[in-house]
Amino acid sequence: MNNPVKQFQLAVAAQPLPKTVKTRSGIAFDPAQSVWSFRDGTTAVHLNFDLLPQPCAPLLIGFKKTLIWTLEHKSPGSAITRFNALLAVLRHMIAGRKGAMSHIAKGDIERVKALDDGDALLSGVRSFLCKWGELGAPGIDREVVNALRKIVLKHHETGVAVATLDAKKGPLTDLEFEAIQAALNNAYSRGNLDESTLLLCYLFMSFGARPVQIASLKCRDLIPPESPDGDYVLMMPRAKQEGQLARGSFKARRVSRHLGEPLAAYVAAITTAFAGTFQDSGDAPMFPQQRRLHNANAPGFQYHCSPNLLSSRVVRSFRTLAVPSERLDEPIPATPIRFRRTFATRAAEEGWSQLVLAELMDHSDTRHVQVYAGLTTRIRANFSRKIALEMAPLAMAFAGKLIRNESEATRPGTSSRIIDLRVDRSGASMGSCGTHAHCGFLRPIACYAGCADFEPWLDGPHDAALDYMLARRESQLINADLRIAAINDRAILGCAQVILRCRELRGERSR
Repeated sequence: MNNPVKQFQLAVAAQPLPKTVKTRSGIAFDPAQSVWSFRDGTTAVHLNFDLLPQPCAPLLIGFKKTLIWTLEHKSPGSAITRFNALLAVLRHMIAGRKGAMSHIAKGDIERVKALDDGDALLSGVRSFLCKWGELGAPGIDREVVNALRKIVLKHHETGVAVATLDAKKGPLTDLEFEAIQAALNNAYSRGNLDESTLLLCYLFMSFGARPVQIASLKCRDLIPPESPDGDYVLMMPRAKQEGQLARGSFKARRVSRHLGEPLAAYVAAITTAFAGTFQDSGDAPMFPQQRRLHNANAPGFQYHCSPNLLSSRVVRSFRTLAVPSERLDEPIPATPIRFRRTFATRAAEEGWSQLVLAELMDHSDTRHVQVYAGLTTRIRANFSRKIALEMAPLAMAFAGKLIRNESEATRPGTSSRIIDLRVDRSGASMGSCGTHAHCGFLRPIACYAGCADFEPWLDGPHDAALDYMLARRESQLINADLRIAAINDRAILGCAQVILRCRELRGERSR
């Protein structure tokens, strides 16, 4: 045999698996095991080769050799994705087939291509199968590699959820975003949400970060302001950058004092809790894993949560909060990816260029942000009294407690009365404030917008308050712009909801 390429491939195919393999970041494991389970950075790797269909057993060595190359040169997440994608393809290849599958042939590829979702299935494994062939690992014909390189696959449509403003997967509306903020704040103030989860959700909402970025954060990454009135800086680890390891590079993100101060207090508590665990307490994870610590032992990432764990934590929290939406008859499905899409959408609405959007989203180019370019606000309706009253039961913006009169107030007395002469020149009170805490928000607008401590009175001038806010919105629409005018839409809906509840309590018909 004079073909040196063929000789090399045969030599590689004949080689046994190495005794030990190290991933790109230096994590060692035994490839002979039927389950590869280890922690690489913040990613929990668990590849169970017992899931390989029995007829495909002859492909095991070639499959493992190609995955070894992937783990040595790519991220652990890439290896997990390729593993799952190939298992799905192999199940289709053996359907209706008799006997063992000693190799993947061109006909196998053609059968998968003919499936309704064939293009999507093959697009997930094409590069992996080509690499399999390039390595000379057993289990794939050379003609398969040539066929895969020539085959034309339909690209999976990206950005559909954003472009169509999907109510379950796309960016959140302003009302939904504000409803989520109010629900988080109210749950935390009532002791139904812990500080760590509150800050975790706000970091996702404020920066549109990927879960792997938040999972990689350490306490040292929050830098205090240089001046008394300055902002904090968060050194956000980059992710999905070709050739870079976790925490290989960072981007500085400014954090307002409103979020920075509680975050700094939280970080200080974490460093104290981990004092003595690390040589430098700044190495403590910002969001440490509390259970199953044996899975959080990767060098440099001890006690770090995995990205999936943080994502699940956010999803579970919002399932419990059950925040209502004006677009759905079910609670808002809140996930990190929706916060990321909302972050980018809101930035696009502010008029930022594609280059700035790519920078904010931590993309290396503008390809993936083009869907946001020119994207305008979800429909910001020109509110009328009729529209507000119709939408109020859906938005559920009001979060307080309606009372008949001041005698039922949690804190009766003149100091708790909420009065605004712009709304009612006679000085009639709209309700009472049920907390002794200092409030720095604008009354009564902030009260109607979702404050859990607001206790509106049954005979309060709520109709006058609604008229005032609608007139104010109309003026801002003329003198400012649509985005400024829509800032208090949630308060308008909350006020309308109070009016409807008052009518219901008095037994009146809607008018």
